[in-house]
Amino acid sequence: MDEVFDKLTEYVSAMSEALANDGNANDRSLLTKHLAVAAEMYSILHKHQDVSVIHTLVKTEIRGHGWSFIAGPSGELIAKKWVAFTNAVGISQ
Repeated sequence: MDEVFDKLTEYVSAMSEALANDGNANDRSLLTKHLAVAAEMYSILHKHQDVSVIHTLVKTEIRGHGWSFIAGPSGELIAKKWVAFTNAVGISQ
């Protein structure tokens, strides 16, 4: 469970940095949406302490990442952190 929380934290940190530092206004709403879903995942994981309870949410978010891409180097880092997180929860892409 610690690895899952660590990977989710790395993913959230990458998005927070992009939101704070990148000037691409087009990505702001997308980053905000992904951050909201990540917060929901944190809450559910903390409450249940079971990775399987977020599998449906993760699969839905995988589709969201596939439909819209975050631009530039921040987008690449966020994508890498997202894949590391999904691998940690046992859902490969």
